[in-house]
Amino acid sequence: MALPAFPSNIKPVINQGYSWNMPNNVLEQPLSGGSPLLILDTKYGYVDFSVVIVGSLLKQQAWNDFYVNKIARGSGKFTMILDSGNGLEEHTCQIVPSSVSQGGPNDPSRIISYTVRAERTPFQEDPYGGGFSELYDIYGDDIESIFSELDTFVLVTMPTVFPPA
Repeated sequence: MALPAFPSNIKPVINQGYSWNMPNNVLEQPLSGGSPLLILDTKYGYVDFSVVIVGSLLKQQAWNDFYVNKIARGSGKFTMILDSGNGLEEHTCQIVPSSVSQGGPNDPSRIISYTVRAERTPFQEDPYGGGFSELYDIYGDDIESIFSELDTFVLVTMPTVFPPA
């Protein structure tokens, strides 16, 4: 059964109050007479996103319906489009119930703030195997145009040179 998707018409404010924390998962083992030994405990860890939604009474009611009925007050998982550093991508999430805060009935802007906990993010999947930082060190911000040209080569030029069988 597919996970419910966060309502697409309820968009978080991303220019203010939107942030995320990278998981640590590194343990420190104190050593006598020296710096502590750092050990990677687990490769993956959850990532917390601070989310703020500003909207109308209807948007607040829609959010409450999703939160209470679709994901059982945060106990159920859902998918949400978030930006964890690679642009907008789908993440499997849960809302931390103790983090939910909503403006009252006298608040005309109906502010809702909460923490979304993503199970893992695409950057944890090693899409570049650690090599992206080396490429960036060589090409800097020009790397985006290089990827664009490579994309064009693979999707446009290659099929004309080597047509699919």
